[in-house]
Amino acid sequence: MNIIDVMIYGLKNLSNRSMRSWLTIIGMVIGVIAIVVILSISEGFNKDILDQMSSFGADQMIIFPISDITQALSGGGSIASPQTSGKLFQEDADDVENIPGVKNVVRSIFGRATLSFKDKNITATIIGVDRNMFDMYDNYIEVESGRIFKDGERNVAFFAADAATEYFGNDKIESGSVIKLNGKNYRVVGIQKKIGTSLSQTDDSSIYIPFEDAKDLFTDQFLDDEVGYMMVQIDEGFDADEIKEKIEIKLADNHHVRLDDKDFSVITSEQISEIVGTVLLSVQLVLAAVTLIASVVGAIGIANTMFMNVLERVREIGILKSVGARRNDILKIFLVESAMIGFAGGIIGLILGYIALELLVEFFGVPAFLRLRIIAFVFIFSVGTGVLAGFIPAWRAAKMDPVDALKF
Repeated sequence: MNIIDVMIYGLKNLSNRSMRSWLTIIGMVIGVIAIVVILSISEGFNKDILDQMSSFGADQMIIFPISDITQALSGGGSIASPQTSGKLFQEDADDVENIPGVKNVVRSIFGRATLSFKDKNITATIIGVDRNMFDMYDNYIEVESGRIFKDGERNVAFFAADAATEYFGNDKIESGSVIKLNGKNYRVVGIQKKIGTSLSQTDDSSIYIPFEDAKDLFTDQFLDDEVGYMMVQIDEGFDADEIKEKIEIKLADNHHVRLDDKDFSVITSEQISEIVGTVLLSVQLVLAAVTLIASVVGAIGIANTMFMNVLERVREIGILKSVGARRNDILKIFLVESAMIGFAGGIIGLILGYIALELLVEFFGVPAFLRLRIIAFVFIFSVGTGVLAGFIPAWRAAKMDPVDALKF
């Protein structure tokens, strides 16, 4: 029997047992949907995070007042996550700025304050930064309306998109609005364009004011010359690791500590990428385990159906062998049938998986990216699972003695 004859014969057999075949296909479909959704969301998060990480260029680093890098990065992806182990001071900022190869130093402090607009009051995190921060991250922070505050400007604020639209319900903050921070008037000079990535929830809800305003606002939370953390940009042509080493030596000298006992961290973009990569790998391993479970469920369903097919078609197998069908022909018949079940499950599962992804993206904002390699994997997986799951029952059918089979 050639492959075309085998396929036609297999389709007839599956149609004769349509109820069982469809139940098996449905089991395969569920597994494929799980694979499509899981892998696409994993790819989406991976792409989303890498795109956002690209805004933190190789020429940038952050200095946190804490010795543990992992803890310094545990605030959900925002550079404004508070840490309390150690302190940085204006002297540190001045000395870092004077290191050859350092182009910019951005000071920042942050804290909680009472934010009032019209007749409503909330408590919000307020971030005080130097104006040049917006130049350093101009490919990440963009203006939707208005402008960014200027150097030396006081009692002004720049709102991120979600902070402007969600903090006060139907009362939206716009450029020109007047708010109160701890009872003091501030004019909103601009609104930031929504970033909208998987790691930007905090940055999309930020409220920025000039560094000097923040010093006055949080005078009871920080020392007079204290800096919360610093963002550093190095000049083109300088090595980030060498600059990092010089910064660490200078700050350790300022803080009168050894490098092994330093109470600060200088984190480069390469280190951040490594840490994020480790986290992504852990997530992907978990998703891979879920995908494996889905494949096992689909394989068990196909194997069960094919075993039942063999038991019900013993006499048919005997007749086929008696009229000249060889062992390989019988093997091909059952393998092709199981492969067809897997293929049908793959096609339907892919379509329904794509629809599920569209719904997740639309209603929950989940990042998803259906790559061509995922589609190819689905077909290889579904057909391969069908063939592997059907091999043992097919081999069992092929080995049957025609005389014994005809007795059934």
